[in-house]
Amino acid sequence: MKKSVLTILGLSLLLGSCNQPQVVDPNADDKTPFIPRTVSGPVTCPDGTQGSTRGVAGLLGADQKDRGNLVTLSALRQQTDLLGTVQDMLYASKSIINPLYFGYSTVDLQKLHDTTYTTFKQTYPKHLGTYYVDDTTDALMDEYINAIQDGHTYYMDAQIWKLSNDSSSNAPQATPTFGLRQTTIPGQDGLLVVNVRAEGAAFAAGLRRGDVILSVDGQALTRTIPAQVGADGSVNDSAQMAAFGKVISAAAARQAPVTFVVRRGAAQRTATLQASVLNGMEYPWGEIRNDTTGRSFYYLRVPTFMGQGVAARVHELVAEARAQGVSGLVVDLRSNGGGLLTEFVGAVGAFVPDKATQQVRYVDGTSTTFRYNAGKVYYNYSCSAPQAISAVPAASLWTGKVAVLLNGGSASASEMFSQNIKLGGQATLIGEETYGVGDTSTFHLELPGERGISVTAGRVSVGGQASTQFVTPDIAVRDDLAALAASGTDAALQTAFTELLK
Repeated sequence: MKKSVLTILGLSLLLGSCNQPQVVDPNADDKTPFIPRTVSGPVTCPDGTQGSTRGVAGLLGADQKDRGNLVTLSALRQQTDLLGTVQDMLYASKSIINPLYFGYSTVDLQKLHDTTYTTFKQTYPKHLGTYYVDDTTDALMDEYINAIQDGHTYYMDAQIWKLSNDSSSNAPQATPTFGLRQTTIPGQDGLLVVNVRAEGAAFAAGLRRGDVILSVDGQALTRTIPAQVGADGSVNDSAQMAAFGKVISAAAARQAPVTFVVRRGAAQRTATLQASVLNGMEYPWGEIRNDTTGRSFYYLRVPTFMGQGVAARVHELVAEARAQGVSGLVVDLRSNGGGLLTEFVGAVGAFVPDKATQQVRYVDGTSTTFRYNAGKVYYNYSCSAPQAISAVPAASLWTGKVAVLLNGGSASASEMFSQNIKLGGQATLIGEETYGVGDTSTFHLELPGERGISVTAGRVSVGGQASTQFVTPDIAVRDDLAALAASGTDAALQTAFTELLK
């Protein structure tokens, strides 16, 4: 899934670290040992189906499941239970990548390991075991893992690793927040709201996607730093975003009533918000929306599939939509970076229960299957019997038309959800082509120094069909944030309303 939104399919496995480097001979050989890599074709179970009773699951632990489930510590833990030195970092990375990576990259991994060692030695000329993992290591590790050229495989520094763990464990956030996500509009003043959390102050005050925050407690959000435009036409507005972000953060930290001046289209109003500490997980929410003629639709926002309970909440909201007698239902997956396999499969079961399945095949030929049936998600690893691993307390089913909103930030599980729901025949996909990691699944593993790595470990089939890397919408609508800020009208959402009436 996308690194920027920290919503990755995978599993969490502790690899241990320490804050003291080893005492070593600085002249000793510090190259990491050779670690074999073997790619196997599918294997066959006694009943003739493809699978195996050993393999990747045995390497990771007998209770291995995808992200969010406990694992049994195993040979992989023992092999990479290392101190927090640069040598440890390289050894742990190789110990994860070689036996587990199963994406579609054609990069020569062994050559990459060797090249990376040479690069590290230019920065750390003494024995690598005598250096702590630090910010310089982070930059080199980013370069190393990005060189695999797989959008689902990436390095996480200490801050990103902590954010990832906090979001998946639903731990309280470190600081108060208004419960909104915002971005700058290059060339314009103010901050554009692109997402709100249902339990946050922004939502309660009526802020929604498309609103522009003009000032905070009298401090105008006036642009002072021009955006940087690259040779390829890309726009980097991070400096101005950071400056505006400090204003928002300072106001939130006071945890006192704060006055926002907000514009939606041409209409301007004030809103009073008071920040609070929210948990790391964002859950789906829904509400009635009307088109320009007054017809009502149900808008179901799913910001992520990360965290247990997402599927159950989707079913609750679908039941609410059914009770309202609306003209159609819109599922908004824009900037949803993915999450747990169990939650995506359980959620799509509210729309296409007979097709809500996913199979993941691993590097050793073994596979895992997730399947929804009658309010439960079943899991079976290769030749093992299916077992229920999650349940929806009050399963519901939407049988009418549905539109799904996508953009370039829709990744991983949201791409799989979109492919799965299309198999039912009643869904229309609207928006932009997705991020492009919809054909693989990842493991999310800890590295020395309280860092982490997302490694592509499985190739995916959805609903019995091979998953595609990208999802192309049925109706293309550009996610034009400048137009959204100017008009306050969500073009993709309005297009969805029109399609649902056909």
